Amino acid sequence: MRLAGWSARFETEAGAVSVERAGTEGFATDEAAFEFSFDGEKGTVRVTARVPLRVTACTVRFAHDFAPEERVLLNGYQSWTDTAEESPWAVMRGLDGLPEWGVRRFAIDAMGDYRFTRYEERPGCRHGFTYATVRAGDRVALLASTGERRGFTLLRTDCDAGVVTFEPEAPARALAAGEEATLASFVLEEGGEDAVFDAWFAALGVRPYGGDAPLVGYTSWYRHYEDIDEGAILHDVRALQEGLAGVDLHGMGTVAFVDDGWCRKGDWLDVDAAAFPHGMAALAAEIARTGARPGLWMAPFVAESDSCLVAEHPDWLLRGPDGEPVTTGSHWSGHVALDTQNPAVRAYVEECVRTAVEDWGFSALKLDFLYAACMLPHAGMTRGELMADAVGLLRRAAGTHCVVLGCGVPLASAFGVFDYCRIGCDVGLAWDNVPPAKLLHRERTSTARSLANTVYRSPLDGRAFGCDPDVFFLRDDVRISPARKRELLEADSLFGSMLLTSDDMGAWGPEARADFQRAVDVLAERKRR
Repeated sequence: MRLAGWSARFETEAGAVSVERAGTEGFATDEAAFEFSFDGEKGTVRVTARVPLRVTACTVRFAHDFAPEERVLLNGYQSWTDTAEESPWAVMRGLDGLPEWGVRRFAIDAMGDYRFTRYEERPGCRHGFTYATVRAGDRVALLASTGERRGFTLLRTDCDAGVVTFEPEAPARALAAGEEATLASFVLEEGGEDAVFDAWFAALGVRPYGGDAPLVGYTSWYRHYEDIDEGAILHDVRALQEGLAGVDLHGMGTVAFVDDGWCRKGDWLDVDAAAFPHGMAALAAEIARTGARPGLWMAPFVAESDSCLVAEHPDWLLRGPDGEPVTTGSHWSGHVALDTQNPAVRAYVEECVRTAVEDWGFSALKLDFLYAACMLPHAGMTRGELMADAVGLLRRAAGTHCVVLGCGVPLASAFGVFDYCRIGCDVGLAWDNVPPAKLLHRERTSTARSLANTVYRSPLDGRAFGCDPDVFFLRDDVRISPARKRELLEADSLFGSMLLTSDDMGAWGPEARADFQRAVDVLAERKRR
């Protein structure tokens, strides 16, 4: 892959100006001066405004002669978005085949990039965010952004034209006269996979927030889903204790997550008293007594449509240009985004997170549906700036001693901020969806797709954060073959930093326990290297 040129557009009171240059050639007028620097590995585009102006686009072009034997990866928008190496001429499907009423009714377009990204839907024209790789045998070319906290970067391929474009978000506010701004920054590396990813993260100056120590444990979701109560959680946590009793964990820590179902989403301080009569502090204390780290699930930037929060604080909701609340999905009673730039929302989110950690005693948090913080640029901030600000808010509220697992988040925003991050969609109780469901969005539930993401996003493990590949199953009441279950467990141990299950571990037989021990051994050995 080689640099071809760049272009930019900006607007002043006098009108719009378009700039297009070959190579690293700069550009200067009475309105602005653009500089491009590139040393063969690191590149930057900067602008100095000489009059008030608004930059509306910046694109860096690269040339590459794609070959049929190569494999191209374009990182998906957020945790759940499918990401895999594919033929250069593969087709990326959007939502064009779905009925518009269904997309609106179920907010299918909310979880991915569909509302703001064009899908070409033709061979060889695909896109992704933050980084892309082209693999030919053992050699990898990596094109990656080093400025995602400034704005998310869209990368596109046009294989017939032999072009890769790098398109960072333009600043969401106008620049004043004399103001300087970086519009694009990237690395272009070629070599072995480890070498190119090491070079990228060295350029970022990023390491996992809490190191990359692995965690083993339990989460309630795939056993009970929302149907949880105090008794069910305590039964499963004691089963976790029993299941781990004969396992050599090689010093690894354990965690037990209370997942969704303990309150109405948005009303995080109003616990379901009928299901949890002794309260969350008592539950966390009981979990801690088993030796596991107590963990709690929250989705801090969304609220259910029928929540008290939505009814009592309509001014807390993020609203689109039409004045309507911005939908973020159709789970539960439907859900909408909170405006993370509203001081009252920020105070409430901080209160909820700190209550869970400091008052209730949960020392691990799974924070989900985080993409809601960057549904649309506003308050003079790009999507990338909004998401970086939001994850920083959560990290500060959780404190330094709480383990944070991010989920449903554009991955670059979590680099070096969260201890762990989900890197795939939810697994399911079957290997893959039935045919109609396979035509849905790229973030859909699928064990097969989750496994692919675990493999193909594995270079992030131990560099950006510890990768959470979601749960494995060893129980019998799932529609997954024994061979597939072993494949899932093996991939989790080979490529991730978390080994979580939703099984009743006390019910495992000798074969399941042996499979689990082998996976723990593999994970421990990897992390010792």
